[in-house]
Amino acid sequence: MPRDPVLGFFGLGLAIALVTIGLLSSTLHLGRPERAWRALSQWRSSWLSREGVAAIVTYIPIAALGFAWVFGEFVPGQLTVGAVLSVPCALITVWCTGMIYASLPTIRAWNQPLVAPVYVVLALATGGVLMNLLLAAFAMSCAGRRSEPCWPWCLARS
Repeated sequence: MPRDPVLGFFGLGLAIALVTIGLLSSTLHLGRPERAWRALSQWRSSWLSREGVAAIVTYIPIAALGFAWVFGEFVPGQLTVGAVLSVPCALITVWCTGMIYASLPTIRAWNQPLVAPVYVVLALATGGVLMNLLLAAFAMSCAGRRSEPCWPWCLARS
């Protein structure tokens, strides 16, 4: 990944915004948002609670990654550790989200073991599309070098 601080700011800002929107929508979906702490305390029996806890835990390595990417490393290896820990935390969060749907017996199409893995694959694909969009918007190649901006080139060819 390019170590461009502006790309890191907008990329991780978008990621954190999406995680936050997901948490807030789960909280508002409860019917009584003031009881959200109870939803988080049921992590032993509820996939919704596990999702919330995993999403909150994911903020920690993403913050370490974000600060290192945007402002520089405060501790040696901070960027690497933040990146390496962010991936499994995010995957666990998405897995828990998929398991919420897989555990719904009222919707037979979702009540099967493939729902969570397919949910993870779709999340990875969506993240790849968003990353390519950001790289194109910042006119960067995957090697981290500046390249020709995508938008004018696409318009000129059509």
